[in-house]
Amino acid sequence: MKSKIVNLINWGLPYCAIVAMAYLIMFPQFVSHGVILGTDSIFHFNRFYDAAKQIQQFNFSYFQSNYCFQQSGRIINAVYGPLFAYLNGAILGIVGTWYQYQIVTTFIVYILGGIGMYQLSIRVRSNHTIAVLCALIYMNIGWLPRWELAQNMNAWGAALAPYMVICGIRMIQDHQRPVNWLQLMTLMTVIIQIHMLSSLFFVVTLIPFFIIGLILTIDRKKMWRETLKAVGGTIILTANVWGALLMLNLHNNIAHPADFSLADNVLRPSMFSSTRDYLIYAMWILFSLQLIYVLATFKKSLPNTVLTILGSLILLLSSSLIPWNALQNIVPALGHTLQFPNRLTIIAYPLLLAGVGISATTLGKRAQKIGLSNQLTTGILLLMVFLVFTPTTIDVYKRAARYDSEIVLNSFSAITRVSEDKAALRHSVHDLYPGQLLTMVEKRSPDYLPIPKKYMNQKYVRSYAYEGQIINEAHKYNHTVLPHGGLQLTWNADKTGKVRLPIITYKESVLTVNGQRLKHYQRSSVGAPYIHQRKGKNTATLYFKQPGWFTALLAISLLGLSILTIYGFYYFCTHFKKYFGRIMTREFN
Repeated sequence: MKSKIVNLINWGLPYCAIVAMAYLIMFPQFVSHGVILGTDSIFHFNRFYDAAKQIQQFNFSYFQSNYCFQQSGRIINAVYGPLFAYLNGAILGIVGTWYQYQIVTTFIVYILGGIGMYQLSIRVRSNHTIAVLCALIYMNIGWLPRWELAQNMNAWGAALAPYMVICGIRMIQDHQRPVNWLQLMTLMTVIIQIHMLSSLFFVVTLIPFFIIGLILTIDRKKMWRETLKAVGGTIILTANVWGALLMLNLHNNIAHPADFSLADNVLRPSMFSSTRDYLIYAMWILFSLQLIYVLATFKKSLPNTVLTILGSLILLLSSSLIPWNALQNIVPALGHTLQFPNRLTIIAYPLLLAGVGISATTLGKRAQKIGLSNQLTTGILLLMVFLVFTPTTIDVYKRAARYDSEIVLNSFSAITRVSEDKAALRHSVHDLYPGQLLTMVEKRSPDYLPIPKKYMNQKYVRSYAYEGQIINEAHKYNHTVLPHGGLQLTWNADKTGKVRLPIITYKESVLTVNGQRLKHYQRSSVGAPYIHQRKGKNTATLYFKQPGWFTALLAISLLGLSILTIYGFYYFCTHFKKYFGRIMTREFN
């Protein structure tokens, strides 16, 4: 019995360390009760609030944004992590305030990423101490802390990236069954439902593992079958995502995300920062030594070789050593697709840290064989944990402190209006009516706006056009959310004439003005309709009519996800006892 308790404690200690690290990073927020409103906070808060209100009112509109984004009816969630938006909306509805929401979701990101990195390190046979230290390092670098610091969606890609590498490692380690189609399908479905760009990174990264696995496996036909099952299953389970993108782009000219200078958003060395744009010199040295070690012992460990060389190449691609200006001139689309080369670190870091774990474990065993202490590698990694933890926590402290300053916001990127009442603004993030914040801070975001063809090639800043036509005009109209996902605008006019409504219409939108459905009307440069108003009271209603084939795809996707969830719960219940039994008899190093 005593040995079983010891085994249980040893099993749980790594997870306790990960939870403790998450708590320590977030400690400044716990103490200050401050909300960090970063670069993407207001954009995503709008998305999740809309989903929360739909759930609360049980009045669903899969496409139209009826409760947020100035109640403009524009489309965001349907093509940007739709089910993830509803999940976050549910969390917001349960916890009630933006502060509680930020604490809960930030904790989830850290724990998810930390456990993933730990499990990856164990999968490549690192010892448990080394695996924990690699996980703690990972929690403090790159994009993972950026959910707390700025609500950047790349953080969720970083949190799930270690699980993707686990699938890749399986391809080159397990020659009997290199692909578990259910595991791979589930992972790809989850990341596509969260962040499409991260899913593209995952697919590209898995290709080298797949090719090597195909060479090494004893049954190539089986590997192809399992892979095709995973691909087919993912297509079915994500039909709501790619179906919405296809539908929206068939008849609309959709504005692409903002262009950024690639050269200005690369990874750079730093003395005292390791999130997003920077990585401290000590980590550069560690990764360089890891590459040198692998090149010197090239044939000793295939997993270490693949992880390190692939990770090093991706790290190189994310850095200023690549002529990104020249590449952007050749392929301008990279400016609004990739946007930030440093995004690639969500793949590079787990690959390299997994390699570091293998090397540190191997060197420790060699040291023991010749009578030397194996604590040197552990000590180096422990030092790295301290070196990355310190600046990350200080950054959290500084950003959380701005909540109590006159600034309040951490970023004013694309922010068009901020309330002058700072006390009310601070109160809004703790208020049980989270919609208050979104009326006090508004952001101009041109993503997924339908641009009429004649405006597509015109050079103008669409975010400012959206600000002028929607944000600055919305308060002049009364907005009411109608049953079955409709939106109603009412206003009083002093005279008849042409007027532009502060709403967004698409080819599939059904617009009715004063009881008459409009089939042909002029639209502005961001898709706002021009209509003829009458003197006195006017009423306009907006619905989005989705085609039947998309409704079928949505139903298939939701049915498939429901089956997968039920199976997952059944699998957990039936295998938990067996898994718990293994823990009781397992030896930990």
